[in-house]
Amino acid sequence: MTFQQIRYIVEIAKHNSISKAASALYVTQPSISKAVRELEADLGITILDRTNKGVLFTKEGTELLFYARMLLEQMESVVYHFNKEKTMDLTKVSISSQHYGFVIEAVANLMDYFAERKYELTIREGKTTDVIDDVYASRSVLGILSLTNLNKSFFERYFISKSLMFTPLASLRQHVFLRREHPLAHLTCITLEQLRDYPYLTYQQDDVLLHFAEEAINVDNIRKLVYLKDRGTMNNLLSNTDGYNLGTGCIVNNYMNSNIISIPLESNSLIQVGLVKRNDVFLSEEILVYIDFLKVALEKSMPKSV
Repeated sequence: MTFQQIRYIVEIAKHNSISKAASALYVTQPSISKAVRELEADLGITILDRTNKGVLFTKEGTELLFYARMLLEQMESVVYHFNKEKTMDLTKVSISSQHYGFVIEAVANLMDYFAERKYELTIREGKTTDVIDDVYASRSVLGILSLTNLNKSFFERYFISKSLMFTPLASLRQHVFLRREHPLAHLTCITLEQLRDYPYLTYQQDDVLLHFAEEAINVDNIRKLVYLKDRGTMNNLLSNTDGYNLGTGCIVNNYMNSNIISIPLESNSLIQVGLVKRNDVFLSEEILVYIDFLKVALEKSMPKSV
């Protein structure tokens, strides 16, 4: 295994494409393809499945990718050690999260904290499965997600099987997000029955399991469903229609539309927000600083009813 082959593997994973990896590294596509085939022959495994839609890492390929990233980082550390005067110090932070405004507020505060540094931040928002996959594959060092009464026991077993660790930050009562002009906005508590005739806005559609979503509700009982991909669209529809969303109830000033409010849901379900990381990863000083910002942002945005 050569340093060049390791770099090729990591770059392919970054772009999910051999051609894009070749372009990023300023080499030809046949050169990368040949290097990968030679590595597969040396290790006696299949690293990539080549399909009409591109390349996919096999199970063995994903395991190799984990070690390749570690080796590449160690190699770069050696190079940096002997070239300190030639290399500008670059702080890198990569985080994955479900769609939470307090996560983004904490990122903004981290950017201010890094004001005098050269840095590279990667923030990925997605479904629960996306967050877990990012952390497991080391695309992100830290994940922020939530568990509910319905999925907690499953996730605890799932984390163990993936060698992941979940650290709770807060337990919150489930809330309904809706606009100030919504017909139910005058209530102090809302039932699922009262929500029956209103559109339910959710990120849930292509999660693998029903309760991998940020909210705990059986969509089979919902009459009007709107599936969304991003937080911006969610905020726009919540603030301009009679649609609703279920979640933590956290309202983040400046990062959510001011026309959106949250009202407690009449339910015994709690949402536990927390952090997920690999058991074999030690969090850097920069990540610990981010977690401190995250705790402050979460605390500040929590509904008064909690």
